[in-house]
Amino acid sequence: MTNSVPKFVEKYRKVSESKNSILCVGVDPAIPKQRRLNVMPDNNRISFMRRIIQEVSPYTSVIKINRQYIIGLPLEEIIELNKMIHSNGMLSIIDHKLSDIGSTNDSAIFWFKEEGFDAFTFSPFAGNIEEATISAHKHGLGIIVLTLMSNKEAIVQKIAVVEKKPLYQHIAEECKKYGSDACVIGATGNVTLENLELIKNSIDENMLLLVPGVGAQGGDANDIIRRFNRNLMINVGRSIIYSENPAEIAAQFQKQFNE
Repeated sequence: MTNSVPKFVEKYRKVSESKNSILCVGVDPAIPKQRRLNVMPDNNRISFMRRIIQEVSPYTSVIKINRQYIIGLPLEEIIELNKMIHSNGMLSIIDHKLSDIGSTNDSAIFWFKEEGFDAFTFSPFAGNIEEATISAHKHGLGIIVLTLMSNKEAIVQKIAVVEKKPLYQHIAEECKKYGSDACVIGATGNVTLENLELIKNSIDENMLLLVPGVGAQGGDANDIIRRFNRNLMINVGRSIIYSENPAEIAAQFQKQFNE
């Protein structure tokens, strides 16, 4: 177990305090016709993402980009996106859900760093949280571990048992043991108050939570905010980026979470 505060956690606390925000905006440019919204008429993902990043920057501490939505973009363009995020006083997460053996993970983590991200999401299916955390911190990156996700199909994380404990509790305890930076905990109805209490008692007090599910998925962050206060990165994506006024909606979420 580590007693030190991971570098990414320290960076996030500073940014969150400076921005007065625990909002994380998911900037995922949909493929043509996927959302049936005329928000990207020229199908230019980079220009769409740059516009959203600029508009929401006063109200959010973190920009999260799902890897599946930027497949095919050149390395140079991803680097420029991250430079823009950082120049606007925010941190960036690549939502990659990395899950493989050590040497393969090392390769991906190297490229996350080259792309300019501050942290990445990690799927613990391969059972190597310790190894991945060591590699992440060696490269100066934060690691955010999928623990209890927002989609209802993630019920396996609750019903699967490891050493007589629910799988999500086992993952949370492993994150604490090996000094990971954050856990992913959904804000939707399939995550109960009992689940939240168990997680709170299983993780380190310095750890963060990345919380998806608020907005288009219908989740409510109130119970999580009451229990974890400002150790949170509450992700909102579609409700902001596909709105007519992303800045206005981001400001509303920032205010709501702070209240």
